Amino acid sequence: LHVAGVATLAGATHLKSTVTVGGAANFYSTVTVVGAAHLQSTASVGGAATFASTVTVVGAAHLQSTASVGGAAVFASTVTVVGAGTFKDDVSVSGNVAIGGNTSVGGTLSVTGAVSLASTLSVGGATNLASTVTVVGAGTFKDDVSVSGNVAIGGNTSIGGTLSVTGAVSLASTLSVGGATNLLSTVTVAGAAQLGSTVTVVGAGTF
Repeated sequence: LHVAGVATLAGATHLKSTVTVGGAANFYSTVTVVGAAHLQSTASVGGAATFASTVTVVGAAHLQSTASVGGAAVFASTVTVVGAGTFKDDVSVSGNVAIGGNTSVGGTLSVTGAVSLASTLSVGGATNLASTVTVVGAGTFKDDVSVSGNVAIGGNTSIGGTLSVTGAVSLASTLSVGGATNLLSTVTVAGAAQLGSTVTVVGAGTF
């Protein structure tokens, strides 16, 4: 069938073989394709397009406006988002997460496993540690340190200022004082006392 001009078909048309259209084809109503449809070039749809089943795109798909998905979306490979990504509900990631820039968390950050920080940790507010803290290197405190429990120090302790102790002091070994010692009250020595130099008593001395 060769038609040189316009052909208008008022009823149904059944074509049992291939239809080749060399120019533009305009359909002013619904087009139903029962079998597969192969488009070897661009398809332009001016209005809404409804797909009742699976859509497979072998090449790249470019969407110049919003994409709205009513159900689940499965991506079998990498997803690249050039602009900002906004999630209005929970996000669950079963694998690792690699973030190249800064991360801002507006609420509480809860981590059930170990945390490894390769650089400095800066905390602007209070820090509550519910268990043991182990510091492998030196620890520097630029302000007061308050400890409500006991303090056990396995090495030497150097204090640059005055040491004020409100309770009793018990020394299990020798006490060596390089400078003068002022004792403002009674001194009781239970054992022998050896003085390697002169003893000066200003007031009364009872031996």
